Amino acid sequence: MDPHANMSQEMHKAMSSEIRQKILFSLANGEKYLTQLSEEIKRKPQTADFHLNILRDLGIIESEIKSGKRYYFIKNKKLALDLKNHHKISHQPESSNEEILKRLDRIEKKLDKLV
Repeated sequence: MDPHANMSQEMHKAMSSEIRQKILFSLANGEKYLTQLSEEIKRKPQTADFHLNILRDLGIIESEIKSGKRYYFIKNKKLALDLKNHHKISHQPESSNEEILKRLDRIEKKLDKLV
């Protein structure tokens, strides 16, 4: 089985949810704990936790406990940087959904090269 195809499927699943996209874009700016994330994405902590578990099961994020709080972060620093740069681009008013999807495809191709 091609490991690149597996990573691509994982990223498709991760990015198929607007909530997971928001979580990943948030974590691209640095590690956060559940309350910070839920406030930033404007969702209940239970909802954020559900999606964090999916991202963790996909192997995209990890967590560790610091000062009694569980902090979440993106495992791959290159992915975090790509998401951070993409997030800035995608908030430009002239960006269309089609352009955003093309940019996501480019991120996935970069991921394929990493695996």
